[in-house]
Amino acid sequence: EYLKYTLNSLLYWDKMTYMPKNAFGYRNEVMSYMGEMLHELLSSEELQAYMYYYNENQTDDLLINAAIRRIYQVQQPITDIPENEYTEYIRLLGFAEKVWDEGRAENQYEKVMPYFEQIFNSFRKFSEYWGYPNEPYDALINYYVDGYTTSDMDNMVEGLKQPLLDILEQRLEIQKNFTRHKPLKGISKEKQLKLWELILKEIGFDFDAGRVDVGSYTIILANSPDDVRIVTEFSEEDLSVGIFNVLHSGGKAIYHQNIDKSLLGTLLAEPPSFVMEEAIGRFYENIIGRSKGFWERIFPQAMEFIPELRKISIEDFYQMINYCEPSCIRMNADEITFLIHVIIRYEIEKGVFRGDYEVCDLENIWKSKYREYLNVEPQNVKEGVLQDIHWVTGYMGYFPTYILSNIAAVQLAYVIKGEYKNLEQLIVEGGIGKINKWMYKNIFRWGAVYDFHELIKNSCGEDLNVSYYLSYLKEKFLKQT
Repeated sequence: EYLKYTLNSLLYWDKMTYMPKNAFGYRNEVMSYMGEMLHELLSSEELQAYMYYYNENQTDDLLINAAIRRIYQVQQPITDIPENEYTEYIRLLGFAEKVWDEGRAENQYEKVMPYFEQIFNSFRKFSEYWGYPNEPYDALINYYVDGYTTSDMDNMVEGLKQPLLDILEQRLEIQKNFTRHKPLKGISKEKQLKLWELILKEIGFDFDAGRVDVGSYTIILANSPDDVRIVTEFSEEDLSVGIFNVLHSGGKAIYHQNIDKSLLGTLLAEPPSFVMEEAIGRFYENIIGRSKGFWERIFPQAMEFIPELRKISIEDFYQMINYCEPSCIRMNADEITFLIHVIIRYEIEKGVFRGDYEVCDLENIWKSKYREYLNVEPQNVKEGVLQDIHWVTGYMGYFPTYILSNIAAVQLAYVIKGEYKNLEQLIVEGGIGKINKWMYKNIFRWGAVYDFHELIKNSCGEDLNVSYYLSYLKEKFLKQT
């Protein structure tokens, strides 16, 4: 656990924030070496013996059973890969991320393409090591959330894609009656940092157990519930970019800070899956952060840090942050188009694994799908195929989790609304603490004791249900005012 958190969190945080540029080469060697150490520990005969014993002598102890399951989840994807291949893969990712940064800056997909090719090939081999029920891409989906296959995701996408496009078309028609407010520009990093601190404190982030720094992209890195680090990006072109990055990351960070500390040392002191963590991020970003009640509460204080907010009413600000518009950028997308962005990535990634697409063609395929679904076209690779960092950091098969997590976030909101009735009023009155207590009781404290499916079933009383998500979008965005 110490090694895993040090490698994945502390060293990576330093690399993203304050590490000197010239330190990259040696740091990459250190991280490759630590990846090799982790592989050796998880492959050790001693650990294998313990795992065999507990498999043969199962108990009714919830924590022991959960810990054994978690060790398998951490162990098998790594130890199923030959050690030399795993070490080379870690080294490859280190260089790929650096070249990705350069390719974006130089608008050169050709520079990054060989690394994409190597990473896709690595995961093709990994999927064979891991095994899969129907097709190789199943193995990647199962790495992030058990129980889903490519066929399951295809069915879910089929049920979402056209309704989302229909809702978007209707919303755009409604918005013709709105005054379009331009994004607030020219807000300095220093002012935005003060606003971020206000937002994070309001939603319950503990600065004695965490910090926030500016980086080239947004991520949270947790070393323990007492050390959770937010790295986020900001934009002087649009104040809302930093706001919603911080709300999203802040929600995830609060999750990590509220995991039961007694679970430390068991590999259970973390969310059970990326999809559960992402669901919480989307809940705080959208359900809380895009609500009118949240801004009615903090707008007066926000104006103290950002005097430019005095030029706009709360109502106009609310309309501005919920304005729907097709664009090329996933991270800044509105709630309707966000999953359309994700579906594009899912279809491309899956297509490469099925052999339908070649890596050398992805730049043009990306543009084609954006024209088809959103009627926009990226003007450069930073807006297009090199927009996301996922592939060069090894998050292959991650995009489907965004689909599941957005559905889960809304489903959790419906349950909380059922308990507190008027969620908007609760937020206005400073009741986010009550929401956090509900989350702590049902989700946060359990860490990885229960898996994603169990947490949703236990807290919502039913399995994941896509109908809540579509109902939510219709209720919020298809009103005439």
